[in-house]
Amino acid sequence: MIAFVAGLLALIVHAATAGRYGYFRDELYFIACAHHLAWGYVDQPPLVAIAAWLALPAGDSLLALRALPVIAAALTTVVAIAIARDLGGGHFARILTALTVGFMPAYLALGNLLTTSSFEGLSWTLVAWLAIRLARGEDAHTSPRLWIALAFAVAFGLYGKYSMCLAAACFLAGLLLTRERRVLATPWFPLALALSFVLVLPNFIWQLQHGFPFLEVLNGDAAHRHAFNNGLVLESQNLASNTIAYIGEQILYTNPIAVPIWIVGIIAPFAMPSLRRARFVSIAWLLLIAVAVVLEAKGYYTTGIYAALFAIGSVVVERAASWLRGMALACIAVVALVSMPMSIPVLSLQEFLAYSKALGLTGHDGQPVRLIEPLYAEEFGWDRLARDVARVYSSMAPGTRNLTAVYADTYADAGAIDFFGSRYGLPKAISSQNTYWLWGTRGYDGQTLIAIGATRIDILKQYYERCELVATSTEPLKWIVEGPSPIYFCAGAKEPFEQIWQHLRWYGA
Repeated sequence: MIAFVAGLLALIVHAATAGRYGYFRDELYFIACAHHLAWGYVDQPPLVAIAAWLALPAGDSLLALRALPVIAAALTTVVAIAIARDLGGGHFARILTALTVGFMPAYLALGNLLTTSSFEGLSWTLVAWLAIRLARGEDAHTSPRLWIALAFAVAFGLYGKYSMCLAAACFLAGLLLTRERRVLATPWFPLALALSFVLVLPNFIWQLQHGFPFLEVLNGDAAHRHAFNNGLVLESQNLASNTIAYIGEQILYTNPIAVPIWIVGIIAPFAMPSLRRARFVSIAWLLLIAVAVVLEAKGYYTTGIYAALFAIGSVVVERAASWLRGMALACIAVVALVSMPMSIPVLSLQEFLAYSKALGLTGHDGQPVRLIEPLYAEEFGWDRLARDVARVYSSMAPGTRNLTAVYADTYADAGAIDFFGSRYGLPKAISSQNTYWLWGTRGYDGQTLIAIGATRIDILKQYYERCELVATSTEPLKWIVEGPSPIYFCAGAKEPFEQIWQHLRWYGA
């Protein structure tokens, strides 16, 4: 009953707020991918494109686009409660699990957008739950079904995001490093491995055929990190700086007041015999953190494991004194509710700006009140960009306009043109970032371009006689993440466009 109520509440909260603002930058790209369904893409597996494709009949409905992430967020809470139950947790442990997982900032945010990370919470928690059930080994008759379910859970995670490879490897290493390695001494283990591989083979073949471009994306992502426009640095190419930011994000993304719960969840399996068979989850967390630090990962890359840790920690807290249990529950609930607007848009835009100012996050020292939540900021300005590009496009002579391609240097800008541009008479965009580059030039000869963005303008200036700034698209609400978008007109290609196209390609985020 607790799991049902908690899941339903999470579903309602996410569904009620899913259409509050606008399209997130990556969602516009995923919609474009939905019109080019494939077994793989340069920078992601196909699940996000399938989710966007399923929403196409609903038109511009944000709720339809985000329906699967909303469901995934609700199910993550349900599965986490199942972990607490299987580890002996009673009503309090399940309620505390529901509160810490259901209102965890990272899960609130990722469950309210369609991103490749939207399914990590669910897939990682499913894998942890099934592995815990196998490690407990109480019913040998259900083991084959658990192994098969585990194979499907891993495959599901891999179709959402390749980070499941790291998660599965760390869970496996955790089992090998404990006595629970005994559960691997069964023919069902290699069979489950084989089944997982067969299930994801189409995507593997796609990556193989295209030279594993995702590896280049990872390198490009690491090479293009920068601070927010307010000076805050969360991602750095410096190992020490990135480690500090990464650890800070683990605290921030899991709710600072709730951090002791998941820390208890790491420690307790080594001290309490009743939780001993969950030790591999704690070891998996340690390995994940170590690998993430070495690879200079972004903070949200490992948030998928915290639901399981919260469930384990909640079982331990349930055994504490009643006053301590009550205080923990109350404090976590209050902080979760007060901080919720930073993770999920429960407030209107004006209400959120007032909320941010009241917290002292913006508008102090005579500065203007700004939208300081990066995920929210990335949901504004896309229709404005299409309108601004359309003004340039429509001002051209018809003979030139019909031969002019609209080129965007990022997939987000290209996705915005593709989605909003038809309202203003724009053709589909071309772009040289990630999978857009594979889709090519749409038959344009490239003699004239309207070029959006500044990241490739130096290359364009090498290959065109003339590249001049003709307009700038400015969206104040996007201040925290990016500045104005320059719009150039390029004419007089010095080489065939297909050759220029090879030099424009870039893979990364």
